[in-house]
Amino acid sequence: MRILKWALVVLVLLVAAAVVAVLTVDVNRFKPQIVAAVEEATGRKLDIAEDMKLSLWPLGIGVKRVSFANAAWGSRPQMATIGEFTAQVDLMALIRSQVKIDSLVLNDVDLLLEKDRQGRANWDFAGQKPAPQQQPQSQSSAPATQSGGGNIPAIENVSMKNVKLVYRDAQTNAHNDVTLTELSVKQGSGGLLATRLVATVDGNAITADGTLGSLDELMAPSRPWPIKMTVTLPDAKASVEGSVAQPMQARGLTLKLTAEAADLSKLAALAGAAAPAVPLSLQADVKDLGPQRYALANIVAKIADSDLSGSGEINLAGAKPAVKFDLASKSMDVTRLMPKDSGAKPASGSSGGDAAGKPAGGAQSSDGRLFSKDPLPLDGLNAVDAVLAYKAEQFRAPMLDAQGVVLNLTLKDGVLNLKPAIANLSNGSLNGDVTLNGKAKSISARLDGKGVVLSEYLQKNGISDIVRRGGPTDLALDVTSSAVSVRQMMAGLNGKLVLKVGEGELKEEYIRQFLPGLARAVSALDRATAKTKLHCVVSGLDFKNGVVMPKAILAETGSMTMTGDGTANLGTEQLDLRLVPSSRDTGLAAALPPVKVRGSFTDPSFTPDTAALAKGILGTAAGVAALGPLALLSPAMGSGGDDAATACAKAVALAEGRPVPQSAQPAAGGTQAQPQEQKPLDNLRKGLGNLLGR
Repeated sequence: MRILKWALVVLVLLVAAAVVAVLTVDVNRFKPQIVAAVEEATGRKLDIAEDMKLSLWPLGIGVKRVSFANAAWGSRPQMATIGEFTAQVDLMALIRSQVKIDSLVLNDVDLLLEKDRQGRANWDFAGQKPAPQQQPQSQSSAPATQSGGGNIPAIENVSMKNVKLVYRDAQTNAHNDVTLTELSVKQGSGGLLATRLVATVDGNAITADGTLGSLDELMAPSRPWPIKMTVTLPDAKASVEGSVAQPMQARGLTLKLTAEAADLSKLAALAGAAAPAVPLSLQADVKDLGPQRYALANIVAKIADSDLSGSGEINLAGAKPAVKFDLASKSMDVTRLMPKDSGAKPASGSSGGDAAGKPAGGAQSSDGRLFSKDPLPLDGLNAVDAVLAYKAEQFRAPMLDAQGVVLNLTLKDGVLNLKPAIANLSNGSLNGDVTLNGKAKSISARLDGKGVVLSEYLQKNGISDIVRRGGPTDLALDVTSSAVSVRQMMAGLNGKLVLKVGEGELKEEYIRQFLPGLARAVSALDRATAKTKLHCVVSGLDFKNGVVMPKAILAETGSMTMTGDGTANLGTEQLDLRLVPSSRDTGLAAALPPVKVRGSFTDPSFTPDTAALAKGILGTAAGVAALGPLALLSPAMGSGGDDAATACAKAVALAEGRPVPQSAQPAAGGTQAQPQEQKPLDNLRKGLGNLLGR
């Protein structure tokens, strides 16, 4: 009892001494030292307009009307102003040499962060303060968190109101305004901190509600630090729930993420990006696999009418980010996810050209050329390494409506390789292998299509109904080129293309719609192609340094055959072609003159061959003999009057570089054909490419 009595006396004396100290100490006498210390550290002036106040119970300090000077070049005198700052400290914890802040209040704050046109930042105090003393190498620089949280104050209750943050960048004209209407952190049950945030970011309201683990556990966790937070944005909501074993090192993550957006475009606008106006939902489980390595599992996403699921890994520990994903979709419609004007397609049966035979709606460069000279963004291929395996039961994109799509992608050290495979593309299949080398600035592509029904493909994709029924199509493409720009890619193209279209039925007026210039040059084509059955279209092209050289070009309708010679220079975008129509109908043959195709890809011209007209060689053997091997495709040069099927077989053999069937005899005195290609005309180019040899 005697000891307890003396202990009580000592405690009373200590409390009395503390009261006397608080009542007699004038904290404002330290203001000059505080102001001087800040100015020495930053080179800026600190002004405390009102007296600082010290309270005993609870022990605390308060200050009002504080301002901190801006840089000399700043847009306003003050970088920051504070209306009120109050902190209350747990006295008993302080006696035990622990700093525990029971309450922290910060109100009416106005903070300006800005950069000038020279890139100087007002938060950079370099040159405005003495260089800091370097620590001896022997001194430990380990963070306080490694030895526990004793050096970091524990804060239980925080209240912030009317906190305004403004960011300006004169170099980029960036401008952001953040107003923190309310931020409260209150000690709750089980040591959890109930957190609420109400803010406005660039005029968009944002709220966040949830619970977090205590700050003590954050600094020195004895168990996984819990997180449960929901963030609400305009027309969107996101949440995270789980725990972090080592929160200060961001290790030991076990989190479940969910997000929903009624309109993705509004969410993207918050980040200054563009996105389609479609709904989005997403969820995924996140765990870390090591320092800066994360695994995403149970990914489930729905974007508009499309779905996506799978898993992946993200590695940020290397010299550059690396990602690996294995994803799948039951249905993916890329057209819904593109800008509204990017997927525009002509209506079925619409004309592919104007009255002059010029392409309708074809995009051109600013210099009037078809192929752009703008550099391709190949440097971006070095930004990340990636591996992607993707499967889709149903897949739709511009010019593509398919089932059973498989895509394998690898991106390593700036080299991108794509291996697409389509099991069902309009009843056919398509396989490919494309490599884009960002370092060598080169591209190689191999595509192999089998049995694609052209009529179904064209009509399903809203391109045209030039082929009304049938037209099974095979495609074999093997090319290489540079990849500096699309223009240089076309100018340096080397390789070959073989395209074969089988039997089908043509739309009656297709010549008038898609080849108006040619139809005017050969007026008989209207009559020749009315109610026409298509037997085949064959295109065998070699590419050498951007010059197209035909092995075979044939459009065979049974009553009429179209072939030709010449060149199409993809580099200069110039045409120098001669098309030779011929017919098994001797009466019609006399009305079919050869046609010269000249001019540029964007402005071709079709004129009858006046030299042929003067010589009277129309639709006869003499008229096509100059085509050399290509003359074998004309009925006028066939032996014994070859039928359409035989003409098609000859064309395929020539296109593939195989021996021509024995019934075909070389043209007497014929010479090697000159290369021929045609200027694509809008919808015809989209649907048939180079098949008709314009």
